Amino acid sequence: MSESLASEARATPGELRTEWSERAPESWDGWVEQAAGGSFAARQGFLDALPLALPGAKVSYFTAWRGPRLAGAVPMAEVRRWGQRWAYSLPFGTYGGPLCDADDPDRSTVRARLAQAVLAWLIVQRVAGGEIARAPSSEAGPDPAWAQLAETVVQGQAQIIDLEGRTFDDYASGLEKRTRADLRRAQRGGVEIREDPAALAAVHALYLEQARSWKGHRPYPLAFLRALVDHPSGLARLFVGRQEGEVTCGILVLSVGREAFIWWSGASPAARKSAAFPYLIVEIVRACSAAGATRVSLGSSSGMAPVEHFKKSLGATARPLWTYRLAPRAQGPAARLLLWARALKRGR
Repeated sequence: MSESLASEARATPGELRTEWSERAPESWDGWVEQAAGGSFAARQGFLDALPLALPGAKVSYFTAWRGPRLAGAVPMAEVRRWGQRWAYSLPFGTYGGPLCDADDPDRSTVRARLAQAVLAWLIVQRVAGGEIARAPSSEAGPDPAWAQLAETVVQGQAQIIDLEGRTFDDYASGLEKRTRADLRRAQRGGVEIREDPAALAAVHALYLEQARSWKGHRPYPLAFLRALVDHPSGLARLFVGRQEGEVTCGILVLSVGREAFIWWSGASPAARKSAAFPYLIVEIVRACSAAGATRVSLGSSSGMAPVEHFKKSLGATARPLWTYRLAPRAQGPAARLLLWARALKRGR
């Protein structure tokens, strides 16, 4: 698909025009850092590393401009499966979706124009499916412009620790009594927490052992995670818990702007028994607060009551999250077979 097919005629300054490109705009990461709705999934280091986890993945950038000013954008990752194209705003994780300039006077229109541009691309590319997730917001319902792209819209929740206007001590003092007791138990047991990128392979081994029981999960390759940790932008930090010198748990924290996202992890059974894992999360919140973060996302766990209760015990509160599962635009026998399989699954 050429840029000319997805670009609109040049408009006068102040009016919106949309463009499509396989390259990020100049100063992309700096813009993402301040954008409303931004997530780690839009950062250049994350997008550049995607092919290491999804061989053949291609990233397209849909942008909206007011004159020379970037007003909004959404990066989409395209992958091929079963001979069909699939598109995702975040191929794995909790949220990606459209971003808007924080100072734009009409963000809803920016998001709507981006949705139109993405829809045109989905049709031309005959995309079989995929999904777009919005970052948690205060909006009570899904965005109508993006809902038009979807076969179904799913409401979920993201668990967020809000640090706005609070110190770490304010946060820690509000934890449940039982949680504070677990943290003291971890400290008495000699659990040590520190940032340690050199421990990535050890944490990855713990993760692979856990993933054996996760139905349908495709483990992230070590090379992909290493690319994130080693990226010069510093978007990823690995925090590790040790007992008697042995790595028992680790969490990879990805950041954008003033939000930190507790994303990928590995833990041994001993880490949960000793409360090392919740202690690790709380110490990550301490480090993120010291670095200026105003919120820490623990991700989505909709429908998993024990996990949601665990996150709540760590001071997180739920915020609505909308996922738009794309309607199929593909044609041919393979596409019809996929449609039949979807209908059968929904009927169960």
